[in-house]
Amino acid sequence: MILVVDNGKGADEISRMLRSSKVVKPNNISPADAYILTDGSTMAGRDQKEIINFIKKNNKPLLGIGLGYLYLGMAFGAGTKTFGSAEKEEKVTIKQRSPILLDLKKTFSVVCNQKHVLDECPDCFGPIASSPKYEFEIIQHGATIGNVVDNPLPLFGVHFNPEAGLDGRKIIDNFVKFVEIWNKYHM
Repeated sequence: MILVVDNGKGADEISRMLRSSKVVKPNNISPADAYILTDGSTMAGRDQKEIINFIKKNNKPLLGIGLGYLYLGMAFGAGTKTFGSAEKEEKVTIKQRSPILLDLKKTFSVVCNQKHVLDECPDCFGPIASSPKYEFEIIQHGATIGNVVDNPLPLFGVHFNPEAGLDGRKIIDNFVKFVEIWNKYHM
């Protein structure tokens, strides 16, 4: 079962895309095979602290989307800054291979409406895809260039909203496939 953590935006759309999922609020996170942290509009408060603490302790596959992506970066020491953008189509270019980017063209289209970005790539992460406006569109733990990360964790973050359509939906499909394989070999 994949637990979809509802930060206020996209949880129901994502859950409908998955065969076995459950939507919960940040204060009701329970054990699951994997987690998807959805987008939202808040950047402060008790939920933020709870999610960041959860991420720090988690060793299961996790996909952070939008605000969930920001929480993932913050859990590993990155800060955030205002980027300010309206909802628009964005072209993303793959820089490194990744299980969540399978069957996507080198440059693909996504919907982005995020008003904040990470100010740096968090420690032990690497940018695996970028856009002309933002270098860290997709990050993955252990994908650092030039540094070897012992025991990379199954953590991924996307700055945009894959559930909003275009090629982004393939990323959610690929994450589900990754979770199935991960669970098969890491039980």
